[in-house]
Amino acid sequence: MKVVLVCEEQSLVQALKLHLVSRGRELHWESLDSLRARPSLLDDALLIDGLSLNLADDGVAARQKSFDSLLALSRQRARVYIALSDARVFDGLAEGDTPLNENTTPESVGKVGKALLAMEETLLSCSLQSLVLRTGPIIAATGDNFLTDFVRALKRGESPVISNQTISSPTAVSDLARVLCAMLEQLNCGANCRGIYHYQSSGPCSAYEFAEVAYAHASQYLPQVSQIDVGEGGMNWSPLLAELRCERVLRNFGIKQLPWRAWLPKLIKTICEEDDNDSG
Repeated sequence: MKVVLVCEEQSLVQALKLHLVSRGRELHWESLDSLRARPSLLDDALLIDGLSLNLADDGVAARQKSFDSLLALSRQRARVYIALSDARVFDGLAEGDTPLNENTTPESVGKVGKALLAMEETLLSCSLQSLVLRTGPIIAATGDNFLTDFVRALKRGESPVISNQTISSPTAVSDLARVLCAMLEQLNCGANCRGIYHYQSSGPCSAYEFAEVAYAHASQYLPQVSQIDVGEGGMNWSPLLAELRCERVLRNFGIKQLPWRAWLPKLIKTICEEDDNDSG
């Protein structure tokens, strides 16, 4: 099984590598430039396009160009193309209490959401076996995400104000890597799956509800215990993503959701220990 990952999110690179190595597999982490120079790297590959993770408004034009280039390189070479996307394709829909499924018609008003939707439609209309995996706000022990921002604020002795307004489903990067590996193994064995899939770690919550749990774990590593407050305009999920129903990935691949709570203790321990090592 030849897995090629194009991604700038280091936490996903490391998590996916660990999962694949544990299965006796290898990950080829390549830049778009290296694939342009050696397109044969994509021959018979199962390609994961993770360049849309953490996409911001000012990166949309560059992302569109990189997608067009990567798809052109992959059309006649790659075996499967998996593109990571997120729930911003639904940001034009009114907020509701029901999680959105893969058959919900997307409607976007934001720049990123519109770009993601256009890329999804282009990919799924080509002859290449292609899949889109929409996910939730990524939490990881490295990089800039809600969890690292929150824990580091506590370590500085701050009392962060957290929003309790928006419900989402934070998704541990290791959980996302687990799901991708399970999909890859089945696709490698000939599973003829295509189209749109959703995966978020289970346990929808507001940013404040998540922070309360993270605070309980982080407090054991902190030299002094600060506090957290709830308030409008406080720290919130970034990006703001709706809760998704994840039944199709269970039905087609047999992949069950796991709770983000299961991954949280190790993530927080890693953040605290690595930050301490850096300061030492």
